[in-house]
Amino acid sequence: MRVITPAMKLTVRIDSATVKDGNLVMEGVAGMLPCETILAPAEIRKLLGMALRPKVLALLFKRG
Repeated sequence: MRVITPAMKLTVRIDSATVKDGNLVMEGVAGMLPCETILAPAEIRKLLGMALRPKVLALLFKRG
């Protein structure tokens, strides 16, 4: 995954995902720095809604 901001471009790697205190907590590395991303249930629903669109699903199942 890549994150592009006006200041810099970062590669992001997610190494683990767990549920803590009712939130999804993903741990990994952004650039060279350890990072933690926390998503509340409403944010997960929004992300899933965006990801489950036909064009995104087609990309997921695309070969090659």
